[in-house]
Amino acid sequence: AAPPTPEGFSALRVEGTVQHPERGGDWEYSVVLAIRNERGEEISRQVVGVGALRAAESRTFTLSVEVLTPGGKAK
Repeated sequence: AAPPTPEGFSALRVEGTVQHPERGGDWEYSVVLAIRNERGEEISRQVVGVGALRAAESRTFTLSVEVLTPGGKAK
């Protein structure tokens, strides 16, 4: 028998859109995720390249923190 698949829930979900200004050249965008502990110390940092956006282009981003629970139940 296969082990049970962990179930979970989303503890945080944020969605937003970056709209490049009508004026200005092509700009390079990056998503920077910094994770800090309870003392404010940075414990992890990831940079993801979004690419260059031209005038009036936009990108939508979704950030979620997913929680996997061994028993499949939220506490």
